[in-house]
Amino acid sequence: MRVMSWTRPCLGLDWSHSLLCLTLLLWIRRMNGLADFSNYLSRIITSHSVHACDGQPLRLHCPRHSTISIQSAFYGSSEARLCRAEPPLRTHNHSCSAFTALQKLLSECQSHRDCQLPVNHLLFGKDPCPGTTKYLHVDYKCKPTEHKRHVACEGETMVLRCKPPRVLNIYAAVYGRGLGQTDTCPSHLTRPPPFECLNHEALHLVSKACYSKQKCAVAVSNQTFRDPCFPETRKYLSVVYSCVPQTLLREADPDIFSSTSSPTVHTDEADVEEPFSKGSRRPDNSGAMMSNSLLTYAYIKEHPEMAALLFTSSVCVGLLLTLLAVSVRVTCRGQRLRDQRLAPRSLSQTLKCQEDEDDEEEEEEEDDDDDDVEGTESSLISATERKALYGWEEVTYVSEAAERAERIERREMIIQEIWMNAYLNGSC
Repeated sequence: MRVMSWTRPCLGLDWSHSLLCLTLLLWIRRMNGLADFSNYLSRIITSHSVHACDGQPLRLHCPRHSTISIQSAFYGSSEARLCRAEPPLRTHNHSCSAFTALQKLLSECQSHRDCQLPVNHLLFGKDPCPGTTKYLHVDYKCKPTEHKRHVACEGETMVLRCKPPRVLNIYAAVYGRGLGQTDTCPSHLTRPPPFECLNHEALHLVSKACYSKQKCAVAVSNQTFRDPCFPETRKYLSVVYSCVPQTLLREADPDIFSSTSSPTVHTDEADVEEPFSKGSRRPDNSGAMMSNSLLTYAYIKEHPEMAALLFTSSVCVGLLLTLLAVSVRVTCRGQRLRDQRLAPRSLSQTLKCQEDEDDEEEEEEEDDDDDDVEGTESSLISATERKALYGWEEVTYVSEAAERAERIERREMIIQEIWMNAYLNGSC
């Protein structure tokens, strides 16, 4: 029993130690999940820039549940020398670029998660500046798979808005007409062209007008954007955007909120309201709480596997803690029952001792009572009976004395015989 009582606490320590280790592992896993989530948000909010020189590979990469959205592309040579090479052979051709760089990047990497290209002038057609070391510079964003798309026809005004405290983040914008889009802004007068005519430079204009704002309006017309199609072709503006928390966008791009430059896009100022007008609720700490809840919902929606893992781990931790509490309660209850079982035994022993003492006292009292009864009875006996009893006692005493004297004589005779025999044996 002592061995079991000493080993059980050790087993309890092992259980508690393993439970603590498991809890720490789950907590570290959860922290890593939150760090991955923060990294994911920064990747899909901020813009990314990569460059590679001639003969080097260029790689564009986006995290899970997001795709590449090309913002700009430049291939050629400029005054900012990004590649270490020999001085150019022709000093007069120090700045040059390929006009097909953006179209090539859009056709090769747009809407892909990972893209890798070898940087070579053959990729972009004719060499813009032969004999000069050139490079490819690409700006891109990681567009989330769940985004918003808004289309406005030519002659209309596109209005984009987000609920505070979230702001607009523009991923892609194109003005013109694509192939197979017969249902988008149809024209009964002219047929759509048999080729696509798109102006990808509309992205810069829409970004200047709407980026980091809660609401913006852009006039869809040839005066705002360059006309890429034939005359009398009805065009439209298609914008891909998302609403992100303002705090995250400020952390990712702090310079955008300090800039006070006005957009160069023709916008309808009457439709654009101030972010915080009179009577409107200015976002404060409650807005931060709302943004956190929105971020949590977006993360669960875009990462169901990680959300399920976090939920399962939290449930497991709860079950383990409940099991630990139940085990502690059971052990304490067993110890209490054991103590309760030992207590009646000791109580019974004490009761037995008290009962024995009481019995002895009762016996002594009974003996005293018997003596008293005998005394009273003897007092009640008559004088003649007393004389008869005394005579009988004297007779018994005399007979006992006679028997004792006879025993002494026999013993002396036996001793004399022993001495005689011993003397005779010694003489012989």
